[in-house]
Amino acid sequence: MKRAPKLPEAELDVMLALWEFTQPARTACILEKVQARRAWTVSTLKVVLGRLVEKGFVEETRQGRFTLYRALVPEEEYRRSETKHMLGRFYGNSVKNLVAALVQDEGLSQVDIAELEDILRRAGGKS
Repeated sequence: MKRAPKLPEAELDVMLALWEFTQPARTACILEKVQARRAWTVSTLKVVLGRLVEKGFVEETRQGRFTLYRALVPEEEYRRSETKHMLGRFYGNSVKNLVAALVQDEGLSQVDIAELEDILRRAGGKS
């Protein structure tokens, strides 16, 4: 998988809103979701959407008098790309080192431990 470029926080907020839609969305609908995180005007949102279109993250189409936007990069693909990058940059590509850092900083509940053990058991069964 080719690494998608890292998005600035403002663009990521718009992508997080777009990923919530199953169909192309109008600007007003996107703005409603983004305003939970940012006090933007429609024009500010359109500028950010334009940048995302230029970067190939978003598709813009016209439907009558409305402009619709749709995420082209799936959320899971972007999340995996960012996780791999962070893992390599900060933890030497070691999942063990990442988990150790998280456990050291945050600790784990018994539920977390049981869920991680289940994940590791399932991963161990793969060849």
